[in-house]
Amino acid sequence: MSAAEPGGLGATPCQESGIRKSLRPVDSSTASHDGSDVEDPIAPLEGRWVLRILACLNTGEQRFADLRSAIPRVSANILTDRLRALECVGIVERRYLAPPQASHVYALTEIGAGLRPVLGALASWRATQPDIPILSRRTGES
Repeated sequence: MSAAEPGGLGATPCQESGIRKSLRPVDSSTASHDGSDVEDPIAPLEGRWVLRILACLNTGEQRFADLRSAIPRVSANILTDRLRALECVGIVERRYLAPPQASHVYALTEIGAGLRPVLGALASWRATQPDIPILSRRTGES
């Protein structure tokens, strides 16, 4: 049993990063039919930068530096936090590449790949809307 497995000696990355309870995967065996214990399946997709991260990963696996380049306004700490949260709920996976690359890459899991039609539709919609301004975070102007 490894340290990252439940019952192991160490904390999992999800526990170490303090991921919110709302970002846990839904356990259908404990969910009630009245909706009181059912967690919102959209909750893992909420939050700033999550859709941009998923859109980048929709094109294929990416290194951390590639994601930083593709989303230049996100800080390294926030990007790390969002990737860990998505990893904890099973939407994103992190894999280690052997030398000479010797780095980690992020990719959509099988569950995350289920979002591809939605992400593709959003990308297509945005491509047909050239007049929508992209607002600056700091000034609120385009």
